[in-house]
Amino acid sequence: MSELRFEGVSVRYGTARTGLTAVEGVDLTVPDGAVVGLVGESGSGKSTLAKAAVGLAPVSGGRILLDGRPLPASGPRPVQMVFQDPYSSLDPRMTIGDSIAEAVPRGTRRAQRRAEVARLLELVELDPARADSYPSQLSGGQRQRVAVARALAARPEVVIADEITSALDVSIQGTVLNLVRRLQRELGTSMLFISHNLAVVRYVASEIAVMYLGRIVEHGPADQVLGDPQHPYTRDLLAALPDTPRPTVTDPALAVVAAAEPADPHAPPPGCRYHPRCPIGPLVNPDRGICLTAEPTTDHRHAAACHFAPPAAPPLPDPVRSTQEVS
Repeated sequence: MSELRFEGVSVRYGTARTGLTAVEGVDLTVPDGAVVGLVGESGSGKSTLAKAAVGLAPVSGGRILLDGRPLPASGPRPVQMVFQDPYSSLDPRMTIGDSIAEAVPRGTRRAQRRAEVARLLELVELDPARADSYPSQLSGGQRQRVAVARALAARPEVVIADEITSALDVSIQGTVLNLVRRLQRELGTSMLFISHNLAVVRYVASEIAVMYLGRIVEHGPADQVLGDPQHPYTRDLLAALPDTPRPTVTDPALAVVAAAEPADPHAPPPGCRYHPRCPIGPLVNPDRGICLTAEPTTDHRHAAACHFAPPAAPPLPDPVRSTQEVS
């Protein structure tokens, strides 16, 4: 498999006067053989970043690299995407076997193509005999398995899964997540797994990046980001999980930020984009005016873009180097 890297990637739609910058200056790496979870609420830019990687959204700044080289502008795409809605991502006029076979690389003989379709259906735990079925004859979970098989048919180096469980019943979501975990473990596929649900991402990802209004605001190993979140937005996402107790808010300023809506992406606020909703920001702590004017850096513990996140710990000395220096 391969490493997918976003370097300063921006995606802008529309004109200079009326346009929208959906993604701005994003740096993110999906290491070889790893699953990186990308989380954030609707409108944060997650799906736009994914579409940019597969050529479905214009990259207006920065670059997207695969193993250090720009993604090819034409030909087979080494990055494949599984879309959110299994009911619209499959052509209802094609059998599922034909849909999968269509993605198999050109030059494959017909008999080999049929064998590959059967193999992929078995891989996603569907009976190969279902190759002649139409999408309307399958459940939502089965359709999403077909979508996964079709993405794998193209023999991609990286797979992007975009909210692939959000359109499914809760009872089905677990089986699809288990499938993703098994396939990643068996195939070693590099994967960018996108969701608005931290509980879902926690189950599949080894690293997590948190996105808000087009920017990455926190990034690091999953256990650190979820166990010791540094950015207020990450903490708010965790607090929104169903089983998390809701504290009683009595401070009027905290009540204001708790009830605040996300900023207009056409006109994001200056400084830290989260400050109008931040429970530790200037609306609650008036002495923190820096949040209103200066963009925070990620020079904090596991890359949290917050002015008041704890500083990153200094690197531990290299024991080999230390031994050599002493000797």
